Amino acid sequence: MTVLTHPNDVYILAQWLAGDHSNWEQAIDNPPFFAHIRVGIRPLPNPITEEGVWLFLEQAYDYELHHPYRTAVLHLIFQNDRIEMINYRLTEAEKFFGASRDQDRLKVLDINAIVKLEGCTQWVYRADRHTFKGAVESGKKCCINRKGVDTYLSIEFEVTENTYSSLDRGYDIVTNERVWGSIAGAFQFTKKVSFGDEISLGSTPQGIIAS
Repeated sequence: MTVLTHPNDVYILAQWLAGDHSNWEQAIDNPPFFAHIRVGIRPLPNPITEEGVWLFLEQAYDYELHHPYRTAVLHLIFQNDRIEMINYRLTEAEKFFGASRDQDRLKVLDINAIVKLEGCTQWVYRADRHTFKGAVESGKKCCINRKGVDTYLSIEFEVTENTYSSLDRGYDIVTNERVWGSIAGAFQFTKKVSFGDEISLGSTPQGIIAS
């Protein structure tokens, strides 16, 4: 049975993503391949536009929470019968290190603090009533130089109300060979704290059910 993605799903997906996520269980079970990672995703208290939902994301080793190795701003909108998760980089990311766990610091984050990453939008669909699945848009346009090699980013992820898994890999633009990324499968995160109630119900369409 095909499950259609609905405009209201933007808000449901955002509520499920908003939280403090940890892969502690995976890291303990398989330490040679998986470090203990924390992913903090927090709604912006002052959305940059009224359309959709804006989220701040930071990813860090558990022992270095205030020095994340990845930060981003995500804009979730409904378009072309799917959810589009548009990625932005922060021009001065250091100013917001740790802000996913201190939302007041995000109040000054505005349009001047971010730059859109062309070709890096993630397309997300309902897989079933309890699951969303997504991937980077087609075209091999999301490019990252890693280890001196120009690579294109491949992301496949799955989100439920309390779990989040992601497989991120980079492939050589010329040869299509894998250059970086997990060799042991997707990172598996469990939501330890939810920030979903910070998504304004005033902008949520009537009749939304978050689970």
